[in-house]
Amino acid sequence: MALTPNDIFARVADTLQDSGNVRWTATELLRYLNDGRRELALHRPDLYSEYSSITLASGTKQSIPSTGNKFLDATRNYTSGDVVGRSVSLVEREVLDSQNPDWHSSTSSTAIVNFTFDERSPKTFYVYPPASGNGHKLEILYSVTPVDVTNSDLTSTTILSKEDLHVNTLINYILSKAYSKDAEYTGNAQRAISHYNLFATAIGISKQQLYLTSPNVSNVQGVTPKETGAS
Repeated sequence: MALTPNDIFARVADTLQDSGNVRWTATELLRYLNDGRRELALHRPDLYSEYSSITLASGTKQSIPSTGNKFLDATRNYTSGDVVGRSVSLVEREVLDSQNPDWHSSTSSTAIVNFTFDERSPKTFYVYPPASGNGHKLEILYSVTPVDVTNSDLTSTTILSKEDLHVNTLINYILSKAYSKDAEYTGNAQRAISHYNLFATAIGISKQQLYLTSPNVSNVQGVTPKETGAS
């Protein structure tokens, strides 16, 4: 069972020796928790992934739902009547461009065959053939932006279910923010840095991490053209 936000705050208070929220208010700590969840979503979008059948727009360019922050994969077609159709597969855009430079204006279809994705535009992807725009659907996997925890959620055992195995990671983020507030006191600046480093190490912040949840993961050793200087 996932911990509640109050459980996390109790652990934070133990380290800060501020169980009465005298130096760090409950409002501050809640804000730090929500900041940490958004940072998790940025670097570990897989933690917030969901499957959804989206209705395709006419043409090749498509977008994930407004609640999402990153496209992760596409799996299969659905008809407008929600009947499962053929599977779809990833293709490099350069392949489509070289084999059919006019693929964006090709004849539209109700059955998507391929999709392509560029990490530099995380909320969009392209499909081939162009979608007909008649209600045809595609099942995709995408990362959802976490909804902020509010005061009414403090005793909820489900609000942090996606972060169940990353409670200590969130605690380190909150402690980093808390100690940053008092960085002028001896040792607190270093404590803030240490806790952030623990947070960063736990979630693997790096350029390479950007590609670990990308559908282009099979090309992870050859992504330099997608981001100059990627390593």
